[in-house]
Amino acid sequence: MSDKHLPEMIVDDDEIDIFQLWETLVEGKWLIMGCAGLCFAAATALAFIMTPKYEAKVIATFAEESKSGGGGIGALAAQYGGLAEMAGISLGGGSNKDAAIAFLQSRAFIEQFIQDEGLLPIFFQKHWDAQSNKWTVSEDKVPSLWRAYELFSKSIMSTSFDKKTNLMTLTITWKNRDQAVRWANELVRRANETLRQRTITETQSSLDFLQKELEKTSIVEVQNTIYRVMETQVKSMMMANTQEQFVFKIIDPAITVDEDAFVKPKRPLMMVLGLFGGLFLGGVIVVLRKANHNRLAKKAAQAN
Repeated sequence: MSDKHLPEMIVDDDEIDIFQLWETLVEGKWLIMGCAGLCFAAATALAFIMTPKYEAKVIATFAEESKSGGGGIGALAAQYGGLAEMAGISLGGGSNKDAAIAFLQSRAFIEQFIQDEGLLPIFFQKHWDAQSNKWTVSEDKVPSLWRAYELFSKSIMSTSFDKKTNLMTLTITWKNRDQAVRWANELVRRANETLRQRTITETQSSLDFLQKELEKTSIVEVQNTIYRVMETQVKSMMMANTQEQFVFKIIDPAITVDEDAFVKPKRPLMMVLGLFGGLFLGGVIVVLRKANHNRLAKKAAQAN
């Protein structure tokens, strides 16, 4: 046979014959079934060995903003220049809801929560000796608050906001059901309390400033404008002093779920993936083994 026919033969040898592939898979069915069974067993064992994780969810809406403040603040901004800004009064713009959620997710707030709750030993149990109440690593390798914040914000806590329903959902995913529930409820409570106290402090500061400005001016129109804004600020302070759920109004607090209501691992999915992964792996091994057998046979035929 001339050399000009060799490329055509090579192309023919490289073409995939579906029926031949099927025959190869049938011949190696026991190996494929063995791989499938082994992978299925491994996935099943892993699914039951992994520590279950549970979700605790708090669903909340947002407190309605006072409708009486816009006019007074707007009038002050228009009639008395930058007095409102100087007094530390917000003139609007931006979303208070987005700001509240951003505060709930903020590093400073979460780090303070981790520190107050003593969560570092819980998050890094491998490096903590509960009996001696000490870290088992050197001082320079002790887990930091920043590291705990990264773990908490990326793997444990998540928040979502549905603009259509005006609902915010805070979710804690953790291996201890009771701890997850406590953290979820406590985070929202602390956020409300912190923002409430901050509003009281800032409003009082604004009122003090406005009172001083009021004493400086004798212009009746300006005095009336300041009075209207002070009235708005007093109402805001009254709300802050009387409403514990100042920003986030809880609709559905987190509760402890049943022991078998874990969200991770997804055991049925892992088992199915293990089975089909084993079938695929077994099929690849059978095909490669057959291809290698054909290659060696071809080399032996060429040598003869």
